[in-house]
Amino acid sequence: MPQGIPAKGAVGNAILYAGDPVVLEMEITTATSCYPGTLVITDGSLDYGVITAPDNSVIVLGVLDVEPTELITTIYNAGDQAKVLTGDIIVWLKKISGATITRGLRVQCAGAGMVDQYTTAQAAVGYSLHAASGDGTEWILVKLQL
Repeated sequence: MPQGIPAKGAVGNAILYAGDPVVLEMEITTATSCYPGTLVITDGSLDYGVITAPDNSVIVLGVLDVEPTELITTIYNAGDQAKVLTGDIIVWLKKISGATITRGLRVQCAGAGMVDQYTTAQAAVGYSLHAASGDGTEWILVKLQL
């Protein structure tokens, strides 16, 4: 069996790469940038509601999963039901444009539900299994630890 981490961007139609997640059924309350692979937080305006995690968020609930009949590029609308994956799992997330992430280092929420390399001012959400840099968003594997 080949060893190594799959190539960046080899997402197909899955957010979960490995692990046994806790799956929460939640409702999208505000649909700003709510794509599969987006980190989310709870929204206090509605029981079981979630919104896109803002920059430097320390209360990340989990990551939006993709529905089997949808593509990872399909945005969730306000009022949609969505599965949120959480736990000690490996998932595909997007790095925020302009970020430089070193493989093996901690990552944090960088706004729009994407990740950036960890700084001491915020709480880490996991560890990067890929290196990434430059402009534009890019899929990377992250060992999520929530």
